[in-house]
Amino acid sequence: MNTHPQLDNQPLRLTEEERQDPYIVLEDFFSNFHLQDMREVLWDWLVAAMSSESCQYNTGFARSNLVFVYEKLELLIEAAHGIHKRKRKKQKWINRKRKARE
Repeated sequence: MNTHPQLDNQPLRLTEEERQDPYIVLEDFFSNFHLQDMREVLWDWLVAAMSSESCQYNTGFARSNLVFVYEKLELLIEAAHGIHKRKRKKQKWINRKRKARE
């Protein structure tokens, strides 16, 4: 239960530096996890939640919402991965340009 509704749409865990440059978070995340790793973790969570006898996902509606969140999280992670890869590719290109000038 959220006891701080004023923070509902505010980042709670980001440092000030990460708020200013969210790419720091993407770099850290994808340095620790490969895209396929995250797909497997999300799938394992979904299976565990849906197959547990004593879980809060005991209605069709609750299970449907869980699958919806799973799909959206997977899309979000894939989009973040794409952004991360583009930024790294661009940074490599910039670094090559700098070296060529030297």
